[in-house]
Amino acid sequence: MKILVNDTNIFIDLHSVGLLKDLCQLPYEIHTVDFVVAEIEDSDQRKIFDELVDGKNIIVDGFTADEVMEIVAEHSAVSGNLSIPDCSVCFFARKYKVPMLTGDRRLRRYAEQQSIEVHGILFVFDELVRHGIISALTAADRLEELFVINSRLPKTEIRNRLNRWRDIGD
Repeated sequence: MKILVNDTNIFIDLHSVGLLKDLCQLPYEIHTVDFVVAEIEDSDQRKIFDELVDGKNIIVDGFTADEVMEIVAEHSAVSGNLSIPDCSVCFFARKYKVPMLTGDRRLRRYAEQQSIEVHGILFVFDELVRHGIISALTAADRLEELFVINSRLPKTEIRNRLNRWRDIGD
């Protein structure tokens, strides 16, 4: 299964808690698009991201001129609610019929309306634990750390995971 990581928010969130490299250990092909890469401006984040791309752990896909025109048209049609990178991710996910990852609520809703399978950061944490890439206690600690940084995450779902993972670790 391919996972498309978009909006850079998944990359940024995982980098901020030291789990970006762990994402690439999951049994998925991690794809993103060139429009998303252009949004990674922090030099430390970009350095690690580029290393993962160079190591073929993350695959960056581009678009033809015709596809870019379609993406721009879609962007115009959504009345500015989504960015060009958002629309490019939706385009790619639709075209290749792959799920996408996002932490952006507007993009998630739009993708679901387009019948695109969508997952968020909690899916990534769940998968990291399920596949034994990080321990339940590490997941709980890192998720708590992330919630301090990104308070828009769903509180109830986080609390449930923290309780479950800390119980496992005892």
